[in-house]
Amino acid sequence: MRKKIKILITDKIDLSNIKILPKSQFTVDVNFGISNYAILKSKVTYDGIIIRSTRIIDEAFLNKCKLKLIATCSKGVDHIDVSFAKKKKIEVINCLEGNNISTAEHTMGLLLTIYKKICYSDSLVRNRRFNDFNFNRRELFGKKIGNIGIGKVGSHVVKLSQVFGMEVFANDIDKEVRKKIAHLQFKSLNYILRHSDIITLHIPLDKKNYNFISKEKLNLINPESVLINTSRGRILDEKHLIKLLRQKKIAFAGLDVFHNEPDINKDFFKLDNVILTNHIAGKTQESIEKIAKDVFEQVKYFFVKN
Repeated sequence: MRKKIKILITDKIDLSNIKILPKSQFTVDVNFGISNYAILKSKVTYDGIIIRSTRIIDEAFLNKCKLKLIATCSKGVDHIDVSFAKKKKIEVINCLEGNNISTAEHTMGLLLTIYKKICYSDSLVRNRRFNDFNFNRRELFGKKIGNIGIGKVGSHVVKLSQVFGMEVFANDIDKEVRKKIAHLQFKSLNYILRHSDIITLHIPLDKKNYNFISKEKLNLINPESVLINTSRGRILDEKHLIKLLRQKKIAFAGLDVFHNEPDINKDFFKLDNVILTNHIAGKTQESIEKIAKDVFEQVKYFFVKN
């Protein structure tokens, strides 16, 4: 009889589809919040662990563990030392599909909140200033939106932007992406930064993308423009963004991701032209379930295949 595959779920995820890992083949232990140290000291030798992006998997952990697989319920893998895992012959699985719609919708939600001054209007109502309409609101219709990164999320933002009647510019370094959706107006990065009313960022975080939107790139943005980031905080120069927002050299920003989460730069709190959300763009009831289901299916496929 074949030995059962041992899986440990270390972080809080949706378990409604855990039956995808059949009891006849898998032993699945659930221990939300267990420390990396405790995993290494466990009397059970696990074949794989299922984690979230809040857990750091570094070289020190990888060097001591006996895992065959690390599956993360996230699109990004910047919390895992993937290159060292490869050296140790540990497979890393992530989820590319589950939170695309959620993140794209959150991008548009931030944009609508900014353009319609929803938070400010809410404060007026709460302060009994219902008849105070003397603040600027804008329409999305006809605005130029530059989407940087036309992957799963960026391509859905493009569709939503088109529905709103916006003129869409696109930028992606992948030649195959540009061929596949050649009907879009693909522009250079500098063109988009200079000519867009709205700029949205949808690129992954890896070594080559740290500060991809650098100080020099941020300086190209029109003072009337809005910048939205729902990808990863470290893809842009956060300190310089704060400086430009303070000086009103960028009109407004909507940010769901930051350099140091959860201890984000307190200078953001002093600004009245930024909307901040706590890395929730990809986390909705629907996406959390879809992500976990996708990961369970990938885990099953990996071990059945091997």
